Amino acid sequence: MTLEEKWDSLTLANNFIFCKVMESNPDLCKHLLEILLYIEIDHLEVPQSERTMQEWFGAKSVRFDVYAKGGNRIFDIEIQTTNKKNLAKRSRYYQSIIDVDNLTKGENYTKLKDTYIIFLCLDDPFDGDLPVYFFENLCLQNNKIKLNDMTFKVFFNAGCCDKMKSDEEKSFFKFLKGEAADSDFTKSIEEKVAWAKANKKWRRQYMTWQQTIDEEKEIAREEGIAEGAQQTAIENTKNALKLGLSPNQVAQIT
Repeated sequence: MTLEEKWDSLTLANNFIFCKVMESNPDLCKHLLEILLYIEIDHLEVPQSERTMQEWFGAKSVRFDVYAKGGNRIFDIEIQTTNKKNLAKRSRYYQSIIDVDNLTKGENYTKLKDTYIIFLCLDDPFDGDLPVYFFENLCLQNNKIKLNDMTFKVFFNAGCCDKMKSDEEKSFFKFLKGEAADSDFTKSIEEKVAWAKANKKWRRQYMTWQQTIDEEKEIAREEGIAEGAQQTAIENTKNALKLGLSPNQVAQIT
């Protein structure tokens, strides 16, 4: 596909479009969070898309898809279109970066905000056939006792959206999977997606971003081919030496 064709085919499941839609429409983002978490949010600050945080210059940085604050809460929403096996550790690191960023020197730990790390997955992230995996810290000896550190990690499985509690949840994740918008909320999102794709500035940004990614993939592919050829030569060399060929003969062969 050409870059233009890729742009025309983008849906809400593309993190570039998702970020632009959520950042530009705080009320829409607020309502989505309320649907996903079954909570009420009095006020949500303007979401920040692709916000980068780093504990110190030598530490691994993170880039949040959609980062938002509301009262005493912080939300990170991540679009996950492929099933990555490192989601658990990734959510742990995201949590730590958020805490460090939001607690300044001398402040009491009670100042830490409630945080929600949310992954919107198209596939089942834990192969448990559940529509939602909601994690919080509990006592293993008595799971009625909660640590109450107010950190939550939530993984949604769009593949099981028919099992979700509310119709709004089901409708949203069906739309995320590419099905037609069938509710007022998803129709509103659909309009915002079309509006985002009509933005020429964002179109240029996507083109530049996608071209860079494609070039990096090609470089990685070429390096992989070269590395594979080198490894093949090494194995052939070992086999030739075992057959008793001289180093000069092996060098000529490989």
